[in-house]
Amino acid sequence: MPTSKKGDGRSLPDAVSAVGMRKSYGDKVVLDGIDLHIPAGTVFALLGPNGAGKTTAVKILSTLVTADAGDLHVDGHNLATDPQAVRAAIGVTGQFSAVDGLITGEENMLLMADLHHLSKQEGRRVAAELL
Repeated sequence: MPTSKKGDGRSLPDAVSAVGMRKSYGDKVVLDGIDLHIPAGTVFALLGPNGAGKTTAVKILSTLVTADAGDLHVDGHNLATDPQAVRAAIGVTGQFSAVDGLITGEENMLLMADLHHLSKQEGRRVAAELL
């Protein structure tokens, strides 16, 4: 797994390392062998035209969608074997506010529980506990 050097010379896992990331929906290939290395401690922007696969790549790297192939790591954690550690290490938000003014606070918490792949029962338990 690729690593980055800190200012003091210590090695850190790359924030993101993707080798051969692939994803298809039926016959439609949306990512075809993407390689991406983002060193720890850097600022990175993912830019491209509509349909380039940006959203799919982010969904894969945040464990919302499973890749068809690739050696994928976030903060040193393998997406295929330790997705819960990846979820614990990251935060993801869309371009619009994550809190929808049309739904309640509890509904927002249940949405976040679903995004963290909690069962409905566990999501309701955690939301009730936090509320």
